[in-house]
Amino acid sequence: MKSIVNSKIMRNADGLTINMLNTNGIILMEHAGTACVRELKNAFPTGLKDKRVLCIAGKGNNGGDAIVVARQLRSMGVDTKLLLLADPENYRGDAKFQVEIIKNYPLEVSVIKKDDVNAILKVEKLLEQSDIVVDGIFGTGLSKPVTGFYADVIAIVNRSDTFVLSVDIPSGLFADKNSVDGVHIRADLTVTFGKMKPCHVLYPASKECGKVVEDWITIPHFVFEKVGCYFHLVEREDIKGLRKRFSEDSHKGTFGHIGVISGERGKLGASMLAAFAGLKAGCGLSTVYIEEDNYPLVSSIYPEVMFFTTKVKNDEESLTSFLEGKKAILIGQGLGIGEYQRSLIKKVLGKANIPVVLDADVFRNFTLDELTPVLKNKEVVLTPHPGEMSLFTGLDIKDVQSNRIEVAKDVSIKTGSIVVLKGYQTVIADKEDVFINTTGSNALGTAGSGDVLGGVIASFLAQNYPLRDATILGVAAHGLAGELAEEECGREGVVAGEIISNISRALNYE
Repeated sequence: MKSIVNSKIMRNADGLTINMLNTNGIILMEHAGTACVRELKNAFPTGLKDKRVLCIAGKGNNGGDAIVVARQLRSMGVDTKLLLLADPENYRGDAKFQVEIIKNYPLEVSVIKKDDVNAILKVEKLLEQSDIVVDGIFGTGLSKPVTGFYADVIAIVNRSDTFVLSVDIPSGLFADKNSVDGVHIRADLTVTFGKMKPCHVLYPASKECGKVVEDWITIPHFVFEKVGCYFHLVEREDIKGLRKRFSEDSHKGTFGHIGVISGERGKLGASMLAAFAGLKAGCGLSTVYIEEDNYPLVSSIYPEVMFFTTKVKNDEESLTSFLEGKKAILIGQGLGIGEYQRSLIKKVLGKANIPVVLDADVFRNFTLDELTPVLKNKEVVLTPHPGEMSLFTGLDIKDVQSNRIEVAKDVSIKTGSIVVLKGYQTVIADKEDVFINTTGSNALGTAGSGDVLGGVIASFLAQNYPLRDATILGVAAHGLAGELAEEECGREGVVAGEIISNISRALNYE
């Protein structure tokens, strides 16, 4: 899995590396410029000799990187111009060093300042004479939306027909956020240094970055081991490595038995989808706990699914019998809301000494503060969608969606559970780490999709996967199954049953 860092972690990595280089950050800057030049050459395989390049350098280190690019391209004989967005005397540190070096090169350098009434006209003229722009205006240190002069420069770049390479991040985006508020460069190619940042991979900011290439610029791997990461990116290629291998003499008992607690009449299909999805994800047995009156309604849907019938689901004796022999439990889908449901959920959590997946109506029956004491010392996976998370935590849904990582992490820490905050780029959080899933598409936005996911995660838990691995694998495989179903049926044709049909293909994806 790829490790994604935020701006603070990246600054720490830079600082440690520069210290090892005897405080010489110029070395990293040279490698950064070299990486950009290399990727420009890759983007134009027929060569750059017939291209006109404009490198735009702000006052920070990103500007220094852009100056290195200008110098190297000019050394290669490429028609290159450099635009400084401030007086050369105002550049500081390593960027200042690059400004001084460039004076020794036969390179056309233009300087525009915020108070120059003709500044924008000058930028427009330079862009008219350019095929490629290297954006080194702002970097990861940006802390507020771009306005005024700089916003005008960015807007002009976006209106031009030039190919744009952004140094580290497109200027105007915030490194640690997925938002696209305010003026920002829309890049065709972004070359980022060390590790990718959240804006490179989180939608919708990721769409503004174009193709993203990560270059290590000689920052040692052991530095990143020391500073850690912000989150891990789960991709379809990670599914194979997460899967367990079972011995040849394994049997249905080896593969485990899941118990799915059915919902109320009118929503019984949710538990059936979950139970069958569990079987398709590899568990050996799957049993639905259901009232006698409801059993005839669903008994013949999937002959592979078994049933345990009872007059009342929260009956102590029946529930105890149902839990015997199970390796994982799923509860919540279509369950309904009320004291009866609250009682059932509490009894399941009190009696079950096995992993439990809590879904859907669990988060409508309990608040975070109410459920947390019940979850103490339990192996639990919480799988709310944003609306359910809003009800569960009391946060506005907009706050949930704009702080998905922080909300999931906070709930995980408070409850001691693994949290799956569903949605595009599902967030998986436990007390130590955060994982963001990249499989799936909007084809998963169909009735029963979440029920399928609950059954798949429960299935891996029953197969004795560690809690974290079962959850990550379940989310990734479910997402990929949706993608594969969409390839077959088109977005409109994907229903929960199609997702289930593709679970095995997703697990065996090469």
